[in-house]
Amino acid sequence: MSLQPDHDQFAALRHPVAKGWFVHLFTALGALCGMFGLMAVTDRDFKMAIVWLAVAMIVDGLDGPAARAWDVRTHVPRIDGYTLDLIIDYVTCIVIPVLFMLRFNMLPHHGNVLVASVVLFLSALWMSRTDQMTADKYFNGFPCEWNMIVPTLYLIQAKPWVVATVCVLLALTQLTNWKFIHPMQVRKWRPMNVAVTVLWLAAVLAMTADWPGHNDAGKWVLIACPVYIVAVGAWRTLGPESVIDHAPADAPA
Repeated sequence: MSLQPDHDQFAALRHPVAKGWFVHLFTALGALCGMFGLMAVTDRDFKMAIVWLAVAMIVDGLDGPAARAWDVRTHVPRIDGYTLDLIIDYVTCIVIPVLFMLRFNMLPHHGNVLVASVVLFLSALWMSRTDQMTADKYFNGFPCEWNMIVPTLYLIQAKPWVVATVCVLLALTQLTNWKFIHPMQVRKWRPMNVAVTVLWLAAVLAMTADWPGHNDAGKWVLIACPVYIVAVGAWRTLGPESVIDHAPADAPA
């Protein structure tokens, strides 16, 4: 009697588990990106620091959709992908960008530690919010995307007072329900949202590679993309859909 059917059934049971572990291991690569990013910042190598932040962002952008598509929570319940993601994000999205600002003198000399402390403190509170995301997948408050904001401000050579003002204002929104898009999950204008995010990341990498070239077009892209993100959030916060009572959604994957 052939044992092939039993073998096929066993393989079918293992396959989702293998995919689940693959997603978790892929997510954990973000920790390595964080280590290399920290090393680059301490070595004052801003180019490699930005590259590693970008790689970590790409990993963070891909693991969530894969986890949802493959139902990782069901097949690998021993690992909490959300907790794993939060641990890595606090390093790659918050700690390293803040250290970047301090290391490369982006903040006013007589207020740099205060601004850095505000960002770290309020970002820690935001990461602990139980209502981070609405039912229609907008974030409540700035979602700690300092790994994009800080390189952008550095590459456009923003003055220290501008950097401090932007950081404090964004950090303060983390205590509010001001909306910010999740590019991959917000359905409204999703193709445009994804395209703008990809363009923004591409511009950051291109400007970094070309540094210190005088790329005025690249600077305008780096300004326009976050302005679009903020504008969409303002529309969701203040526009007609703001009156819709959205219950808090599950924590993002």
